[in-house]
Parts: sequence; structure tokens; C-alpha cells
Amino acid sequence: MSERGSDAGKQEFDLASNRRQLVEVRCKFAELARREAEAAEAKAARLGRTYNSQLAALKSAQDANPGAVRKVKEEAHRAFRRAVFAAKSREEVEEAATVWLAAINKINATSRAAMLHLHREREEVEALADELDNLTAQAEASRVMADVAAEACRAAQEALAAASSQSSAAASADAARAALTELAAAQATAHAAFASSGAKQGAAGPSGLKPVSIVRSVPGVGVVVGGPAEPAEQERPPETETPVNYRAADPPAIVRLLQGDDRVMAGLAGKLGGSDREQQSRWQACLSDFVDAVVETAMDQGYFIFPNGHPFWGQFTAEQARELARGLASLGFRYDGQGGFADDRAPGPRDLTLAAGNAGLPTVRVRYWPAAEDAALLYQDVGVDAVAVLVEKAPAATMGQLTHLVGRRAAAMSDLWNDWPRVRPLLVGPAGG
Repeated sequence: MSERGSDAGKQEFDLASNRRQLVEVRCKFAELARREAEAAEAKAARLGRTYNSQLAALKSAQDANPGAVRKVKEEAHRAFRRAVFAAKSREEVEEAATVWLAAINKINATSRAAMLHLHREREEVEALADELDNLTAQAEASRVMADVAAEACRAAQEALAAASSQSSAAASADAARAALTELAAAQATAHAAFASSGAKQGAAGPSGLKPVSIVRSVPGVGVVVGGPAEPAEQERPPETETPVNYRAADPPAIVRLLQGDDRVMAGLAGKLGGSDREQQSRWQACLSDFVDAVVETAMDQGYFIFPNGHPFWGQFTAEQARELARGLASLGFRYDGQGGFADDRAPGPRDLTLAAGNAGLPTVRVRYWPAAEDAALLYQDVGVDAVAVLVEKAPAATMGQLTHLVGRRAAAMSDLWNDWPRVRPLLVGPAGG
């Protein structure tokens, strides 16, 4: 055998050995990734069942008859009146009053315990929801990685099979290079999948195994969340961490949107939708959903603007008033967004005291407690401070911060997130620019 023939045979042997090692490594990694994905999905499913059970317990507690306490108190009062009517001496009247007051104190204590139990149940549900969001995002990322690893294993196996049928070293080298190219693309797709999972984490919605935006890997494209695929050359840039000056004298467009500026809304929809009327309408609806989600989140978290000089709210600092509003919401007395309480369910004096205690406010220092008819008007002149929630929770207006802020509401705005590199500069830019 010639020296050239010997070198060619050695080169072919080395390539074949490398291909076999490549197949072994990639397929072992694919098996490991599959097991990790299955374990992550099983863990998310178990937590989902726990969440559903806790949610059912919370719903059961909330559905308790709200008039039950009132009926028990009325029955105690009737018993007191009967005892007074039958009394033959002052001592018997005083004894009846003592029994009645003891019964009322017991009823109130039971009611407070029930409210505290409801509050703890709600906190447990919220904590489980956050944990479930995290686990679901991790399970999704693991599943995408497992799918990519399985595809890499298959590509390496096919390359090895194709190369084994070739006799020349040149053909074997071409097959090996093709396999390596496919694997490089698969690895890039896997990295993109993990990068996207962080942004999607806040958009999950817990309900058993929670519904999430569609994640798919497209050959030559990368990872797409929800909507249509983007060309590979339009790679998403990393999110900037530069803070946005929401309180500027000339605030950015996102602030004008939250303030209800229709002109800015129409301008942004025109820039995003171009000359296509249908696309403009689609973007206007998407931006409206975004504004609603931020405002509703601000309401949920107690970001309100309280009127100056109010006899009740004026006793507290802004943060104390927010904590008190959050305490009322935890007891089921929520702001309806229109100056009143949701379902016309206003708190009574005892509810206000309990909410203040839950908020850590010293009730002995509260000089004014509104009567029942005044308590129903507590939110009459209160506004929603949606800008404050952005300042504190999304200072850089990145996609990750905003999706985490609005939570499950983010799932309805997949178009916004899929086109975020184009949307964000318009939102944080000048309102008229």
C-alpha cells in the first residue's frame, strides 16, 4: 500500500471514530435531557395539583354565607330581649346583658379568626401561584432542550449512517461537517430557548398544568413565542437595563398611554401597523390590553393616589394608606376602578380595624374611623397610580420586568412580546416622537 493510501485510510478511520463518539455523546445527552424534562414536568404537575386544591379551599372560604354572622348576632339579640322581658329584677337584667355581650364577643372573635384564616389561605394561594410560574417556565425550557438534544442525536446518527455508505475520505469528511453544522444550529436553538424562558416566566397562568404561550423551534429560525416566526438574522438583542425616567417633565409614550392619551395611542398603532388599517386596529387593541393589564395590576397591589386632607386616608402616609388598601383587598373589599367597592361590598368598622392590624398600623393612633355609610365612600376620590407601579416594579421597562409585573395577564399580549425589540423604543421614547 502506498504512503498516500495509508494516510487516506488513517484519515477515514479517525473521522469514523469521531462520528461514533459524537453520536454516543449527543444521544447520551439527549437521554439525560429527556429525563430532566420529564422530572421537571412531573414536579410542575404535582405543584399544580397542590395549587388547585389550595385554590378550591380558598374559594370555599370565600363562598361562605356573608350574612351568617349577622344572623347569629340577631339571634343573640333576640335571646337578650326575651331574657330582659322575662326578668323580674335588675340583677336578672344585668345578667342577661352580660350573657349577651359575652355571646357577641365570642361571635366577633370567631369572625376575626375566619377572616385571618381567609387571609392566610389567600397568601398561600399567591405564593403557590408564583412558585408554579417558576416551575412551569423551567419545565418548558427543559422540554425545549430535550427536543433539541433529541434532534441533535438523530442528526448525528443519520450523518454516521450516511458516512458509512461512502467509500472515499472526502465524502466522509463532508458528511461529518454537515453533522457538525446541524449540531451547531441545534445548540444555538437550545441557547435561545433558555434565553426566552426567563421572559416567558411571568406570562404563565396557573391552572393545573398552566396554559402558556406556544414555544416552538423552527429550523433556521430559532425559538418563537406565540406568534409568527422571525427571520434568523433578526436576533433579539439583550434587554437594556437603563432606567426609564417615568417622572420626566415630558414623560415617555408609555406614561401618556397609561394617562389615557388617545392621540399617543393612535400614533403608536400607526407606527407599528404601518398603512394597513387592519394592522393598526390590531396594534391598538394590543396596546389597550397592555394598558388595562398595568392599571389592573396597580389596583391589585394598592398603588393608589389618595386625596389630600381626607379625614380617613389623610391620617396615614402614602405607603401606609397603600398597605391598608391591600389589607382591605385581602379581606375581599376591593376597589372597583370607578370610585367604589367591587360588588358594592363596603367594609364595616370592624373590617377597617382588622385591615389596619393586618397592615401593621397601630389602630390606637387612628383618630377617625368612618361610619358604615361613610366607609362605602372611601374610594370616591381615590385614583390609580399606574406610573408608580412601573417606577417600582419595572424601572427599565424590559420585557422580563413587565411580563413579571402583569403576571398571567401577559399571555393575552403575545404579539407585543414577539415584536418587543420594535415596540419598546416607541414606548419609552418621546410621546410625540
